[in-house]
Amino acid sequence: MPGKGVRGFPRHAGSQQGGSLRLCARLSALGLLGLLAGAGAQEATQAQRYVIPGHGSLLLNVPRAWLALNKPLEKPPSLALLFRPAQGAAFSVQLTSVWLAPDKLAGFTAESIKSKTQDSATQLLPEAEEKQVAIVELRGAESIGYYYSLTSRGAPSGPEDYKYMTQGTVRTGEIVTTFTILHRDPLLPEKARALRMFADATHSKEPAVSTTLQIRESAQGYELSVPSSRLVMTLPKSLVRANNPFGGAANNPRYFYFVDHAAFLNLSGWFEPPQKFTSVKALWEGETREWARQGLPQPRDVSFEKIDKWEVVVYDMPSPIGSSAHIRAHWVQAGTWIEMHISITSKSTSAESRAKLLELLKAIQVKEKT
Repeated sequence: MPGKGVRGFPRHAGSQQGGSLRLCARLSALGLLGLLAGAGAQEATQAQRYVIPGHGSLLLNVPRAWLALNKPLEKPPSLALLFRPAQGAAFSVQLTSVWLAPDKLAGFTAESIKSKTQDSATQLLPEAEEKQVAIVELRGAESIGYYYSLTSRGAPSGPEDYKYMTQGTVRTGEIVTTFTILHRDPLLPEKARALRMFADATHSKEPAVSTTLQIRESAQGYELSVPSSRLVMTLPKSLVRANNPFGGAANNPRYFYFVDHAAFLNLSGWFEPPQKFTSVKALWEGETREWARQGLPQPRDVSFEKIDKWEVVVYDMPSPIGSSAHIRAHWVQAGTWIEMHISITSKSTSAESRAKLLELLKAIQVKEKT
């Protein structure tokens, strides 16, 4: 039963506070993954390469429905990753992967990882429902590690907290990864999928092609491209680059954001692998369901159109002044999916605002690199 005053596991890693079970994402707080049983019912995955600066990449088979936020760091050579569902917050998979020099890597034997995992679990056990904790092996072709799972005695106190946690450490080649899986459903299938993803991880020492968006200003406008993509998108000079004001999912190395202050117009989007694209209608239905779940206003006068190679959703949102017109546009070609959102709020009619958005969309050029 929930203990009085004891919170559930928080979404983000932190230290132990107030007797609550808190996550430890530090390398010193080792814990591992497991419970591969039940992973047989796997959803489709896509091999993804995540750069460890100067030391190749960590290759993970990521479920296609998951969204990822990643941040590579040069000192120390490492990578922070967060996986979450496309909709809602049913689970959170957090990890930190660090490249270690041979002298330090020698300290991460199977025995030492298991011992440190046990120590980490023992520290958290007093605040868990469990009286004992099992340390489970996680093993793959290149990976060896251990993990444990605990249930918080406290009921989650808010939307950022979780009841169930699996935490561990796994060594993959020269990379040591600490990870935490948080979820609310004790039978959540994504837990087994995450464990399988870590067990199957590999380390590639080959220099990785960058997947970070690059923006170059030219006489024609702004040229947006990702080195690993074969597409280049050119935006007109009427737009101005702006800093990401949103955070959250927009903290993506392939995210872009531009504005036209005079026209009260915003343009943002992502470059993504095409495997993440399902269909315009499926993406739209998922997004509007999430809006409804959050109690947000529903779109009006929705229409689906085809403009050049853009597949487009045009719609209006309620506005206290004039109109608020929006376009969601998708371009899939040459191994790349470009998703873009353009909006304008003005005192003009909906028809006039939509015409401005469509005019801008037609002025955007997308070409394959030569």
